[in-house]
Amino acid sequence: MDKKPSFLWALVIGAVMPVLQLLLFALRFNSINSDSSPMDYVAFFAGGLLIGLALIYFLRRAETKGAYRATIIGFAIGLPFSLLGMMLGGLIGPLGSIFLGISPGIFATLVGHYLGRSFSKGN
Repeated sequence: MDKKPSFLWALVIGAVMPVLQLLLFALRFNSINSDSSPMDYVAFFAGGLLIGLALIYFLRRAETKGAYRATIIGFAIGLPFSLLGMMLGGLIGPLGSIFLGISPGIFATLVGHYLGRSFSKGN
């Protein structure tokens, strides 16, 4: 594939993660978390940024459209698990939020990328 996404898109993915956290909290508890510190949201942003960097890296390495699509599907499958990991990791602290949040997201993106590379036939 000749189209390579810019690594600046990782900033957008990083910025979306705290918004998704607020949305999930609001949907679950019918209010926003007013007791949360700004460091928690910085941790959510950092985790999302790392996941976004991994996504862009694997998208740039995709040689075929099938691998590109499978990478995006893997990212989409891993996103709910990343959000859950960030929420559970938040109980440990900001570092727990980052590490438990990025692991499933990067793993699912990696699996999607390699499955797409293995099964795509140049389409």
